[in-house]
Amino acid sequence: MDYLYLLEKIRNPFFDKLFAVITELGYELVALGVICIIFWCINKNTAYKIGFAYFASGMLIQGLKITFRVDRPWIKDPNFKPVGNAIEKATGYSFPSGHTQSATTLFGSLAIILKKTWAKVLCVVLFLLVGFSRNYLGVHYASDVIVSMLLSLICVFVFVKIFEKIENNKKYDWLVALVLIAVSVGVCIYSFVLKGKGIITEAKYVEDCCKTAGAGIGFAIGWFVERKWIGFVEKTPKMWHQIVKVIIGIAITLALKELPKKLFGDTAVVGLIRYMLVTLWVCGIYPFILKKVFNNKETE
Repeated sequence: MDYLYLLEKIRNPFFDKLFAVITELGYELVALGVICIIFWCINKNTAYKIGFAYFASGMLIQGLKITFRVDRPWIKDPNFKPVGNAIEKATGYSFPSGHTQSATTLFGSLAIILKKTWAKVLCVVLFLLVGFSRNYLGVHYASDVIVSMLLSLICVFVFVKIFEKIENNKKYDWLVALVLIAVSVGVCIYSFVLKGKGIITEAKYVEDCCKTAGAGIGFAIGWFVERKWIGFVEKTPKMWHQIVKVIIGIAITLALKELPKKLFGDTAVVGLIRYMLVTLWVCGIYPFILKKVFNNKETE
């Protein structure tokens, strides 16, 4: 809290707006959009590496959140005031930071994968700035950010290396998919158990875990199906094909993410289903459609 109060002293309107913009880079839609564009148009194996690190670290962070159940700074100290409307998107428990996890796995993965030194440096600077923005805005403690960053980087290094090993070897695809599905289901069940025992009292904490679990399940299924039966090719001969792919794909992705919530409510089960549909669409259903439309030939 002393550190957060120190940052509060240097706040001003310019920095408030600047870090409010920077922190959006840790929002899930940014990561989802980047992964979609890379997957559909640039290099699907790069998107897979990012996706594995992203969803694995996301489940780890959600599991830790409901295990330690650390209150947000303004709950711990009612005299402390975060910046503006930063509280609105600061859902769930404080430790570890979800925004930091999202930015670190996205930009950390790109820092490893990209070849240019300036691009690597830029990616590192971006996830460091997102982490700092969570402290500046007053929605996370320093420990939330540091631990989230370290755990996310470990996931990045581990899963990027794992995928490099299996990239051209499909022998163990089924095992990798089953492990990711099992971990996702485990996190979901764990949250319901804690809720049932009254250890966590608010439904939103279970909902966050179910959304993350649903995304992991959909990604695992989509990844396995695409690798085994679809063989989607990212490149097309015309640029306008790529633009149309992204526009239509993103539009339907957002519809799958938001429409079920409006129709059936934002419950834990609905959250699990809609996030599962989103990732299954991104890396399974849509690639199948694109292959048929653009007559992509299956490649090894």
